[in-house]
Amino acid sequence: MKVTVKYIASVFLLATTVRAQLSKPSQKNLRRAADSNEIAESSNMLTNQIICGYQGWFAFPGDGAPINRWKHWANAPADGSAPGAEDLKVDLYPTTDEYDDEDMKELGIKMNDGTNAKVFSSARPNVVLKHFEWMATYGISGVFKEMFLQDLHLENNREWKTMVLRNVRDAAEATGRVFAVSYDIAGGAISNDSLEDLKADWIRLVDEEGITNSSRYIRQEGLPVIRIWGIGFKTIKVSDTTKLASLIDWFQNTAEERYRVFLIGGVPSRWRNLSNDSREEPAWKDIYDSLDGLQPWHVGRWNTLNGFDNYMNRISDDASYCASNGILYMPTMWPGFSWHNLNGRQDDMPINQIPRLGGEFMWKQAHGYAANQNIHSIWMAQFDEVDESTAIFKVTAKTSDLPADGEWLALDHDGHDLPSDWYLRLTGEAQKMLDGTIDLSETIPIEPETAIPTQSPTASPSKKPTPSPINPPTVSPSK
Repeated sequence: MKVTVKYIASVFLLATTVRAQLSKPSQKNLRRAADSNEIAESSNMLTNQIICGYQGWFAFPGDGAPINRWKHWANAPADGSAPGAEDLKVDLYPTTDEYDDEDMKELGIKMNDGTNAKVFSSARPNVVLKHFEWMATYGISGVFKEMFLQDLHLENNREWKTMVLRNVRDAAEATGRVFAVSYDIAGGAISNDSLEDLKADWIRLVDEEGITNSSRYIRQEGLPVIRIWGIGFKTIKVSDTTKLASLIDWFQNTAEERYRVFLIGGVPSRWRNLSNDSREEPAWKDIYDSLDGLQPWHVGRWNTLNGFDNYMNRISDDASYCASNGILYMPTMWPGFSWHNLNGRQDDMPINQIPRLGGEFMWKQAHGYAANQNIHSIWMAQFDEVDESTAIFKVTAKTSDLPADGEWLALDHDGHDLPSDWYLRLTGEAQKMLDGTIDLSETIPIEPETAIPTQSPTASPSKKPTPSPINPPTVSPSK
């Protein structure tokens, strides 16, 4: 079966964003920040930045998380044994040589040398710290930590997700990266009433966790940033525009000052036209226009280089609309796509469904976005998403090094000999191109043999005049 963009868009359900600062602050946020007297330029931490989505949802029994179970790597066998190849839910296999042994657990899957494959848990602080050390090494600014509203009312689930958020905060502070919270309102148990749960959780994070007290928490126009993914999608059950408008107004205007935010909506790709993946009722236009930022979800919306060229016309129009209306616009950049194991190894969802093309697929997007004067922020999907194979962190480069059991995807699947850190390198180069540290380039400006950087450079922008507020320290890898 030939996979088309239309097909992928129709079946694509979940995954998750951030967006950019315009040359002039929006009047609605100037009004909300009036009590602070002025908006400091250094508080615009999304400007000229690529920010990654960070799932942080991997767990296994005994990792210290209160859920005490396998999450996202595989389905847990009923007999309590280690998951085998038939239980897999991921296509990419991460490299494991830089994680501590106590932070990993064996699968019931053999490597070629007869040892068992191992995977990490996001609940382990050193795992998240390692990821942030990589960000610092390759010049990646930071992340939006995904907080899924599904099951957040359950104490063990809430504490598990909060544990990972604490790990993210601590790692960002240790490495000079930045972070923010992104709520995801997808899920079968989510309803219009769940919006009150979202509000309550934000109050909890501010009051009990002190999450916005961190100097590394992302702020824009002087306000802490949050993103809510799932606004306006036909496939998402939250459909009451009155309740949603009330929540937006609370975040922007009526909440106590410490709870107010710069609010980004993770929205459908066709938000502006109210068509295709977007709900079509006219009230949704008012919802989209009321948000401080828009981060359309573009994963799966094209599957070839030419397909992106055509789709970029729509993105350019979206960015122009936002620039004219004082809304921050943050398109999604993604390296490729594969969710074969997640979908039960169906033949019509093959391994390497949308090929990475050795990085050309992603770089085409990076150049298109950086060249557009109305795009100042980019959402990188995603740092650690191995379920749908959009991950940019270190994964197995060679097919010969993959586990012997099961169906997997390595970076050489397209015939390119690449290092395991190739997409970290590309993201760092894309960051430099966006902030003007290097010139615009239609072709990838580095080779796979390029030496690994030792620290993130300090930007001296040329294309975009606002300097980056992120001045990271030199980070020496812990292992």
